[in-house]
Amino acid sequence: MKKTFIFFIAMVFGFIVSCQKSEGPTSSELTEITISGMVIAGVSGDPLGGVTIKITDGDTLIGAVTNSQGSYSTVFGIDRDKDLIITASKTGFLPDTVTVFATKDNTTLEVPVFQLYADTSGNGGKLPSVSGDAAYIYLFSQSEESIGVKESGSLESAEIIFEVRDSNGVPIDLDHAVTVNFKFGSHPEGGEYLYPTSVKTNTLGRATVVLNSGTVAGVVQVVAEINAPKGIIRSKPVLIAIHGGLPDTSRFNVAAKYVNYPALGHVGFEIIYTAYVGDKYTNPVRPGTAVYFSTNSGVIQGSALTDELGRATVKLFTQPSPHDSIYGAGFFTVTAYTANENYERIKTQTTTLLSGEPVITVDPRTLNLPNGGSQVYHFTVSDPNGNPLSPGQSINVSVVGGIDVVGDVSIKIPDVLNGYTSFTVTVFDKDPSDDTEKQAKVKFSTSGANGSKSITIFGTAR
Repeated sequence: MKKTFIFFIAMVFGFIVSCQKSEGPTSSELTEITISGMVIAGVSGDPLGGVTIKITDGDTLIGAVTNSQGSYSTVFGIDRDKDLIITASKTGFLPDTVTVFATKDNTTLEVPVFQLYADTSGNGGKLPSVSGDAAYIYLFSQSEESIGVKESGSLESAEIIFEVRDSNGVPIDLDHAVTVNFKFGSHPEGGEYLYPTSVKTNTLGRATVVLNSGTVAGVVQVVAEINAPKGIIRSKPVLIAIHGGLPDTSRFNVAAKYVNYPALGHVGFEIIYTAYVGDKYTNPVRPGTAVYFSTNSGVIQGSALTDELGRATVKLFTQPSPHDSIYGAGFFTVTAYTANENYERIKTQTTTLLSGEPVITVDPRTLNLPNGGSQVYHFTVSDPNGNPLSPGQSINVSVVGGIDVVGDVSIKIPDVLNGYTSFTVTVFDKDPSDDTEKQAKVKFSTSGANGSKSITIFGTAR
């Protein structure tokens, strides 16, 4: 009977042990995750070697040490998706901790870069169990230096983390937690907002806010404040640029400084063309937007990227005698292309005129004024193709011999593609009371970048 009882006890004990062994995963059920990352010095950004890395899920703890390049890599086994707590510490530096989420479906896990700051508290890199009161706020991290306006195709939000420290440089603990308020300094006032507007610091003394863009591009200043007993504690402004969105057809143009250049017959005359690209909210598009260029005359650079003001600039080198199918001799077209938010190609064009040497015609070519009489002269000043001369070219009509002239006697040609080639003056007897016959002349002249030319008509006046 005694032997039977002992045997029964042994069987029960074995069953319990067996059940205990069957609880939880076996090593074959664990998924090995390769965890890697990097540690740098918070001020200089230099890699930190010899940093101790601890990784735990609450049950298992493993360690690693960074190499001379500040990198580390190790393997951690998980039986299910879970949070892992990773700590980086080194003597002389304040330790840092981050929580990452590991999944069994992903066998590699890249940890955000640790930034360790030198310990000025005299604790040898160990945080005291109790911090002091909040003394200052500094920027711990920001996820982006720039974002895009709404519906721009770019990131529309940026996370900013502030850390509150005591007078010894130690992040405040929960017992000294404070409420951090967030506000804008300068901002473009296009509907951008901060969320939340205030938050209490966590166990690491940190407070996080998210900047969300609006519809206007510009620079945003984000400021964190604490209403402390001794006055307001304020961070330095954090600057984040909000860039414009994707190109919009109605705000896409290309142009050169002038539409008319005195370069007919020139090979390689340089003209600068700039595409101006805006989004649907009238902002400059985000910097780096590609614009492509082509021309039906000469040689033009094929593409350029927009700058902060939405400008993309290229050079064109002329051929001597352009001819446009619509505008005719002397004209050519430059076309700029880009893509809008619907991935459609959009384009815009500009027409340029190359004008040549002056050609003057006058009708009539005679001068014989009776006493008290007058004569109307119609004259043209153009280039050989009949096109207007370049901007700033002057046209003058002068007279000699007891006569005077009115009308288009002094003209400065504006920057135009057409017009400003036909003119009229009236020559008349200046003193009808004197009927003495005099030698007279009328001179039609032009000068400027296109060159100089004149015609003089000789005759008499009474």
